Amino acid sequence: MTDDDFQYVTKLLANGLIQSPCLELGVGYEEGWVCKELLLEAGVDYVGTDMISGPAVDYVVDFEEDWATVQRLLPEAGAFGSALVLNVLEHTFQPVKVLDNVFKVLRPQGTCIVVTPAVWPLHDFPYDCCRLLPNFYEQYCKRRSLQLLDNYFEYVGRGNVRNYKVQESYTFPPPSDNYMQQMKSRIVHKLFNTTARTMFFPCHIAVGLVIRK
Repeated sequence: MTDDDFQYVTKLLANGLIQSPCLELGVGYEEGWVCKELLLEAGVDYVGTDMISGPAVDYVVDFEEDWATVQRLLPEAGAFGSALVLNVLEHTFQPVKVLDNVFKVLRPQGTCIVVTPAVWPLHDFPYDCCRLLPNFYEQYCKRRSLQLLDNYFEYVGRGNVRNYKVQESYTFPPPSDNYMQQMKSRIVHKLFNTTARTMFFPCHIAVGLVIRK
């Protein structure tokens, strides 16, 4: 979890969008990357899950399994006020199934907070499968009759994704708001034939959103 991710979650917590008890997925790899201490300090009951055991893992659950299996392994299923799915979906083969199971563990009006990389270097933990873009989340909410909270639909740390929508098509944020800096960057990458020569946006961009059940 990056500093921008942490600040995004902190903002949601301050605005009352993370309800107790809160479930966090994917907490088995790096204890320092999870939100346990932040939530507990705010008085939010916390439960951590992952496919593998770890210091922050309360229940070992694979959310790509069928619902009956998830429900059996997670005794509190159906009672959670919120779920955090932070930098998890890109590591799954079936992100739609994972989200479907997450919403089944939430009570009515519960919130799901998601952060996923849109532009990011390839990485493991345990494997890197996909990139999910703003249109994906809009379609998911539309097809599942869920509420996407527009005010928190962001390129994390860079502003609302709607600010980067032109003629119904999304674009990525530019590396800089300064046009001259943008052109200088493009020229340098073109001259030196770097891997970023055709990338006119930052190499680290994540999508953050809140979906209400």
